[in-house]
Amino acid sequence: MTDSPRAGTRISFAILSCPLILVLAQRLVELHTRLTALNVAGKTQKDAATALGTSVPLLRTWVDVLGIKWTNLQPRAPYSAR
Repeated sequence: MTDSPRAGTRISFAILSCPLILVLAQRLVELHTRLTALNVAGKTQKDAATALGTSVPLLRTWVDVLGIKWTNLQPRAPYSAR
């Protein structure tokens, strides 16, 4: 037996990795379904982020990761010339 605080970490990770992967895969499928539905409904990314309870940058990350082509993009307004 070693005195390392990480002793047994690999065994614990191996035991948890399979169920964790299944949970994450299920979450990705659910997220893909919700994002696709919001996209088809014509929601903006801001509206979709609000509906999902997340931020627009995180929503854009998930859209990129899942390979979704967002249809209702509203470009940011130009800065005011004060």
